[in-house]
Amino acid sequence: MSAMQIPHFKERKATQVAALLIKHNGGQCIDKYKLLKLIYLVDRKALELWGHSVTYDTPANFPYGPTGPTPSHTYDLIDPPKRNLQETSSTSSYWSQFFSNHGGTVSLPGLFPGVGDLSPAEIGLIHEIFEEFGHKTFGELKEYLQALPESKDTEESSGPIKWETLLQAVGWTGEDLEEVKKDLTFKAKFETFVGAR
Repeated sequence: MSAMQIPHFKERKATQVAALLIKHNGGQCIDKYKLLKLIYLVDRKALELWGHSVTYDTPANFPYGPTGPTPSHTYDLIDPPKRNLQETSSTSSYWSQFFSNHGGTVSLPGLFPGVGDLSPAEIGLIHEIFEEFGHKTFGELKEYLQALPESKDTEESSGPIKWETLLQAVGWTGEDLEEVKKDLTFKAKFETFVGAR
Protein backbone atom coordinates (compact mmCIF):
# COMPACT_ATOMS: atom_id res chain seq x y z
CA MET A 1 0.00 0.00 0.00
CA SER A 2 1.20 3.54 -0.74
CA ALA A 3 2.07 5.91 2.08
CA MET A 4 -0.81 6.98 4.32
CA GLN A 5 -2.14 10.48 3.72
CA ILE A 6 -3.81 12.65 6.35
CA PRO A 7 -6.60 15.21 5.84
CA HIS A 8 -5.75 18.90 6.19
CA PHE A 9 -5.63 20.64 9.57
CA LYS A 10 -9.09 21.96 10.49
CA GLU A 11 -8.50 25.41 11.98
CA ARG A 12 -12.20 26.11 12.46
CA LYS A 13 -12.65 22.90 14.44
CA ALA A 14 -9.49 23.54 16.47
CA THR A 15 -10.86 27.00 17.31
CA GLN A 16 -14.20 25.57 18.43
CA VAL A 17 -12.54 22.80 20.45
CA ALA A 18 -10.37 25.38 22.23
CA ALA A 19 -13.35 27.65 22.91
CA LEU A 20 -15.34 24.77 24.45
CA LEU A 21 -12.40 23.80 26.64
CA ILE A 22 -12.08 27.39 27.87
CA LYS A 23 -15.83 27.42 28.54
CA HIS A 24 -15.55 24.18 30.52
CA ASN A 25 -12.66 25.76 32.42
CA GLY A 26 -15.21 28.11 33.97
CA GLY A 27 -13.98 31.41 32.63
CA GLN A 28 -12.61 33.32 29.71
CA CYS A 29 -9.00 32.15 29.84
CA ILE A 30 -6.77 29.09 30.27
CA ASP A 31 -3.05 28.38 30.49
CA LYS A 32 -1.91 28.13 26.86
CA TYR A 33 0.20 25.01 27.36
CA LYS A 34 -2.56 23.28 29.30
CA LEU A 35 -4.95 24.11 26.45
CA LEU A 36 -2.57 22.55 23.91
CA LYS A 37 -2.32 19.34 25.94
CA LEU A 38 -6.10 19.09 26.29
CA ILE A 39 -6.58 19.54 22.54
CA TYR A 40 -3.99 16.82 21.94
CA LEU A 41 -5.89 14.49 24.27
CA VAL A 42 -9.17 15.21 22.45
CA ASP A 43 -7.62 14.28 19.10
CA ARG A 44 -5.87 11.25 20.57
CA LYS A 45 -9.07 9.89 22.10
CA ALA A 46 -10.94 10.47 18.82
CA LEU A 47 -8.31 8.40 17.03
CA GLU A 48 -8.72 5.66 19.62
CA LEU A 49 -12.52 5.60 19.43
CA TRP A 50 -13.21 6.37 15.80
CA GLY A 51 -9.98 6.08 13.83
CA HIS A 52 -10.02 9.75 12.88
CA SER A 53 -8.98 13.01 14.48
CA VAL A 54 -11.16 15.98 15.35
CA THR A 55 -8.77 18.72 14.18
CA TYR A 56 -6.23 16.70 12.16
CA ASP A 57 -3.53 18.81 13.76
CA THR A 58 -0.03 17.45 13.16
CA PRO A 59 1.20 15.85 16.40
CA ALA A 60 4.78 16.69 17.32
CA ASN A 61 7.18 16.42 20.24
CA PHE A 62 8.62 19.72 21.46
CA PRO A 63 11.78 19.98 23.57
CA TYR A 64 10.79 23.43 24.86
CA GLY A 65 7.66 25.42 25.66
CA PRO A 66 4.81 22.89 25.81
CA THR A 67 7.32 19.98 25.74
CA GLY A 68 6.14 16.52 24.76
CA PRO A 69 3.26 15.58 22.41
CA THR A 70 1.60 18.77 21.13
CA PRO A 71 -0.79 19.80 18.32
CA SER A 72 1.76 21.76 16.27
CA HIS A 73 -0.51 23.90 14.06
CA THR A 74 -2.53 25.10 17.05
CA TYR A 75 0.73 25.88 18.84
CA ASP A 76 1.72 28.06 15.88
CA LEU A 77 -1.65 29.85 16.05
CA ILE A 78 -1.09 30.65 19.73
CA ASP A 79 2.63 31.47 19.40
CA PRO A 80 3.42 32.18 15.73
CA PRO A 81 6.98 31.22 14.76
CA LYS A 82 9.21 34.25 14.17
CA ARG A 83 9.52 33.36 10.50
CA ASN A 84 5.74 33.79 10.14
CA LEU A 85 5.19 36.94 12.19
CA GLN A 86 4.98 39.25 9.18
CA GLU A 87 2.65 36.86 7.34
CA THR A 88 0.52 36.40 10.47
CA SER A 89 0.18 40.13 11.05
CA SER A 90 -1.08 40.73 7.51
CA THR A 91 -3.39 37.71 7.32
CA SER A 92 -6.12 37.30 9.91
CA SER A 93 -6.78 33.66 10.75
CA TYR A 94 -10.10 32.27 11.90
CA TRP A 95 -8.47 31.54 15.28
CA SER A 96 -7.32 35.15 15.75
CA GLN A 97 -10.88 36.44 15.34
CA PHE A 98 -11.77 34.96 18.74
CA PHE A 99 -8.69 34.49 20.91
CA SER A 100 -6.14 36.73 22.55
CA ASN A 101 -2.81 35.50 23.86
CA HIS A 102 -1.52 37.36 26.91
CA GLY A 103 1.70 35.99 28.35
CA GLY A 104 0.95 32.47 29.45
CA THR A 105 -2.80 32.39 28.85
CA VAL A 106 -5.24 32.18 25.96
CA SER A 107 -8.42 34.18 26.48
CA LEU A 108 -11.79 34.34 24.74
CA PRO A 109 -12.63 38.03 25.30
CA GLY A 110 -15.46 38.47 22.84
CA LEU A 111 -17.73 36.35 20.73
CA PHE A 112 -17.94 32.60 21.19
CA PRO A 113 -17.23 30.89 17.84
CA GLY A 114 -20.03 28.37 18.29
CA VAL A 115 -19.77 24.63 17.66
CA GLY A 116 -21.23 24.39 14.17
CA ASP A 117 -18.31 22.41 12.76
CA LEU A 118 -18.32 19.85 15.57
CA SER A 119 -20.54 16.77 15.71
CA PRO A 120 -22.55 15.96 18.85
CA ALA A 121 -20.17 13.03 19.49
CA GLU A 122 -17.15 15.36 19.26
CA ILE A 123 -18.77 17.86 21.64
CA GLY A 124 -19.42 15.01 24.08
CA LEU A 125 -15.84 13.84 23.76
CA ILE A 126 -14.49 17.32 24.56
CA HIS A 127 -16.62 17.33 27.72
CA GLU A 128 -15.34 13.88 28.71
CA ILE A 129 -11.70 14.86 28.21
CA PHE A 130 -12.17 17.98 30.31
CA GLU A 131 -13.91 15.99 33.05
CA GLU A 132 -10.98 13.56 33.17
CA PHE A 133 -8.05 15.92 32.68
CA GLY A 134 -9.28 19.49 33.14
CA HIS A 135 -8.44 19.58 36.85
CA LYS A 136 -4.79 18.77 36.18
CA THR A 137 -2.07 21.41 35.96
CA PHE A 138 0.05 21.83 32.86
CA GLY A 139 2.91 20.13 34.70
CA GLU A 140 0.74 17.11 35.48
CA LEU A 141 -0.54 16.94 31.91
CA LYS A 142 3.00 17.24 30.53
CA GLU A 143 4.17 14.38 32.73
CA TYR A 144 1.18 12.25 31.66
CA LEU A 145 1.71 12.88 27.95
CA GLN A 146 5.46 12.36 28.10
CA ALA A 147 4.79 8.84 29.42
CA LEU A 148 2.65 7.92 26.39
CA PRO A 149 4.22 5.56 23.83
CA GLU A 150 4.16 8.07 20.96
CA SER A 151 6.26 10.55 22.93
CA LYS A 152 9.25 8.32 22.15
CA ASP A 153 8.45 8.23 18.42
CA THR A 154 10.90 10.83 17.13
CA GLU A 155 14.54 10.00 16.51
CA GLU A 156 15.64 13.08 18.44
CA SER A 157 13.99 15.04 21.23
CA SER A 158 11.69 16.94 18.88
CA GLY A 159 9.84 16.58 15.61
CA PRO A 160 6.61 15.25 14.11
CA ILE A 161 5.07 12.09 15.52
CA LYS A 162 4.26 9.54 12.81
CA TRP A 163 0.52 9.06 12.43
CA GLU A 164 0.91 5.30 12.13
CA THR A 165 2.82 5.23 15.42
CA LEU A 166 0.06 7.26 17.07
CA LEU A 167 -2.64 4.95 15.70
CA GLN A 168 -0.77 1.94 17.03
CA ALA A 169 -0.26 3.68 20.39
CA VAL A 170 -4.03 4.08 20.83
CA GLY A 171 -4.68 0.43 20.00
CA TRP A 172 -5.14 -0.01 16.23
CA THR A 173 -3.43 -3.14 14.90
CA GLY A 174 -3.52 -5.60 12.02
CA GLU A 175 -6.35 -5.39 9.50
CA ASP A 176 -8.17 -2.77 11.56
CA LEU A 177 -5.12 -0.49 11.38
CA GLU A 178 -4.90 -0.96 7.61
CA GLU A 179 -8.58 -0.05 7.24
CA VAL A 180 -8.14 3.12 9.30
CA LYS A 181 -5.11 4.10 7.19
CA LYS A 182 -7.07 3.53 3.99
CA ASP A 183 -9.97 5.61 5.31
CA LEU A 184 -7.70 8.51 6.28
CA THR A 185 -5.97 8.40 2.90
CA PHE A 186 -9.33 8.37 1.10
CA LYS A 187 -10.47 11.44 3.06
CA ALA A 188 -7.20 13.24 2.33
CA LYS A 189 -7.41 12.49 -1.39
CA PHE A 190 -11.06 13.56 -1.50
CA GLU A 191 -10.17 16.89 0.13
CA THR A 192 -7.42 17.44 -2.42
CA PHE A 193 -9.82 16.58 -5.23
CA VAL A 194 -12.50 19.06 -4.14
CA GLY A 195 -10.01 21.66 -2.95
CA ALA A 196 -11.23 21.49 0.67
CA ARG A 197 -9.26 23.16 3.45
